[in-house]
Amino acid sequence: MLATATQNSTRSNKIRITLPRPHPAQQSIRHSAARFNVVAAGRRFGKDILFDDLIIKPALDGYPVAYFEPSYKTLMEVWRRVQNTLAPVTAEKSQAERYLKLITGGTITFWSLDNPDSGRGFKNKRVVINEAGVVRDLEYAWNDVIRATLIDMQGDAYIGGTPKGMNYFSDLYYKDDPAWKSWHYTTYDNPYIPPAEIDEYKRNVPERVFKQEILAEFLADGTYFRNVDQRAVLDTPDQPEQHKGHKLFMASDWAKFEDFSVFVIGCQNCAKVVDWWRGNQLDYTYQRERMLRMARAWGVGWTLPERNSIGEPNIELLKHEIRILNGPDGRPGFNTTATTKPALIDGLAGAFENNGFLVPREAMRELQIYEVELSANNRYTYSAPDNQHDDWVMALAILWHAMSRPTGVFFA
Repeated sequence: MLATATQNSTRSNKIRITLPRPHPAQQSIRHSAARFNVVAAGRRFGKDILFDDLIIKPALDGYPVAYFEPSYKTLMEVWRRVQNTLAPVTAEKSQAERYLKLITGGTITFWSLDNPDSGRGFKNKRVVINEAGVVRDLEYAWNDVIRATLIDMQGDAYIGGTPKGMNYFSDLYYKDDPAWKSWHYTTYDNPYIPPAEIDEYKRNVPERVFKQEILAEFLADGTYFRNVDQRAVLDTPDQPEQHKGHKLFMASDWAKFEDFSVFVIGCQNCAKVVDWWRGNQLDYTYQRERMLRMARAWGVGWTLPERNSIGEPNIELLKHEIRILNGPDGRPGFNTTATTKPALIDGLAGAFENNGFLVPREAMRELQIYEVELSANNRYTYSAPDNQHDDWVMALAILWHAMSRPTGVFFA
């Protein structure tokens, strides 16, 4: 598909750029859109091509537009793609600010929603928010920041992504408002993807993964973990006297800067988390002291810290103060590897489905968006989406691994 840009100074001086031709489902969104549009689409539907087209057209017409991604990492991919496409008609470019000004006077600014205040103070004819299902603080970013940028020009918006549980993206999708329109397409709606390939994928992934990632269904529990809304219900920790005489375990997921450390204490008798702490940018001396204070306050019987990376030296410094459980390899602490992680995560999933394991409400978001994917070598990979955290998931999974051991281990 061709698009034409005309320089303001010379009306006859036209430059043509080539954009991918939208397939029928993409064209339907373009031609029948409302002012505010929510697009729930399966993986490989072609949403990125659609969104590129939607920001390029108004910019070629001379308007300011903005494109938002959940993270800097995903933003750089679209930034590189669009700037290469528009190179022949770009008058100014700022790599640092991720800003393009075209020869028509239109502009495109690319923002990362790592900071939900991104884009505040600007005005736009159109905004696109991609992968809205994994945007942290989407409700705040849209209502308090992005929506106001459309007032001056009565601009429109496209908010899209693959569903990731029931969150503010799903709230927008089900919004009952005449100014809003919702669109739903599956991976099968992309005519360039052979249906047989999708069917093969279906045979090799859990049903819930297929429903969310391919059929673009909003699932209350998230991609992998079930009954999350019924299990992540704890708002405040219990008190030690409430569990006097019970068998108490502790687990940890260590971090320092970008990720978070999470310490959790669980009661084997009650199948619940009874106390927890989460923090980052704190030195490990403080974190060890925090763990010791929690363990002693509760009279924890055994602790199973993650051993990866910085965990091992921390365990060495702690093992004379508290009793450390051995992991599957027989060494102190739990070493998370491609071999040990699947059983660990499956164990936590089983705890929610079969054991009524209760955990903090604060963990719900991570549990809802946690992904299980089939890799190129036909092995499952377990992780949070790009730029999201899984510290709650890992700490809870390690805790349940400790709690689900035979009772006698507690007294070993």
